Amino acid sequence: MKPGGILMKNVTLDYRLYHDRAVTLRDTMLNFFNRKTRIEHFRALNDVSFNIAPGSSVAVIGSNGAGKSTTLKILAGIYKPTSGTSESGGRIASLLDLGVGFHPDLTGEENLMLNGALLGLDRNEMKKLVPEIVEFAQLERFMDTPVKYYSSGMFMRLGFSLATSVDPDILLIDEVLAVGDVGFQDRCYERICDFQEKGRTIIFVSHDLEAVSRLCRRAIWLHEGSIKMDGSVEDVLSGYIENVQKKHIAEAATPTEWGTREIWFDSVILRNTDGTPSGTFRRGEKIVVDTLIKSRLPSTVDNVVFGFSIHRIDGETVIGTNNLEMNQPLLSFRGSVASRIEIDLSIAEPGTYLLGLALTDPEANKDYHWQEFFYPVTLLEKRKDTPLKLSEAVWIQE
Repeated sequence: MKPGGILMKNVTLDYRLYHDRAVTLRDTMLNFFNRKTRIEHFRALNDVSFNIAPGSSVAVIGSNGAGKSTTLKILAGIYKPTSGTSESGGRIASLLDLGVGFHPDLTGEENLMLNGALLGLDRNEMKKLVPEIVEFAQLERFMDTPVKYYSSGMFMRLGFSLATSVDPDILLIDEVLAVGDVGFQDRCYERICDFQEKGRTIIFVSHDLEAVSRLCRRAIWLHEGSIKMDGSVEDVLSGYIENVQKKHIAEAATPTEWGTREIWFDSVILRNTDGTPSGTFRRGEKIVVDTLIKSRLPSTVDNVVFGFSIHRIDGETVIGTNNLEMNQPLLSFRGSVASRIEIDLSIAEPGTYLLGLALTDPEANKDYHWQEFFYPVTLLEKRKDTPLKLSEAVWIQE
């Protein structure tokens, strides 16, 4: 196996789940001899196979419990498959659960020396690397402190700095980058890009789909322990997001329509900035809503207010506005008209939302056509705390 190469062939892993309430040695022995202990086998991975070439950057995505972390732990040698084989070439460095590989009673520097020895580096090699590791982690003041007093962010900084400083052929990353502050995360991404330029192999597990899209060219989608899709990151993310959308929609607010229907939406198509129909939008992309609006009224209809709203999946309204409020031209037409909204959002809270549309005449107190909670849209961006903010909305009558 070439350094950096990975092969998993027909890998299955079963866990044993023990269902007894023994809390003492006496209880355990009684359960054993009386055969009261009930053991259940849980299949975490089922016949998983893939081949990763040296120098690849591959994301492993899926919902909680899909088998992502289990896959990385098999690659790291922590778990042994129940059946099948897992092979890799070269040195592996892993960033899995925070604190794994660190002894709580040892200081930061002592843990670096211990982990270096486990990775096959001698004492002199590690002594040369320690200053670089400490500087990148920004933990100079805490290297003489037992790591049991470290925060989760300090653990992550030390672990990431160690893993990326020992020049591994394969780097395994499991979600831990989400712990650090924004500045340190940016430095981590820069170092990962340097790894990619050097031709190192990176396996990246994350729920941050923007980061997955940013770092990887290939993605493997795990679902209930099996591979559901393996391909380009764009194709796999689209399939995964569509699946998540369907699940969310099933649990979401119910789409509702009402109005006089004297004027109505005959067709609605959501597109990205390139004009491609899409329900997924990334940073910098506008949501383009192309509509064909028709009228049953015999004469020209004037001053039609065209509005939209964006709701959380549970129905809570985040944004609601229209061409009148935004000082945009109102609709005036006879028979039918093509009208477009270009929505430019500042995505501060990524996720799946529901878009609603409305045609009204406030002066006549008429609701022509409302479509509420009708069109799911998924917004990808780094996670932040504040809600969405509307940058601009432009109505275009064609």
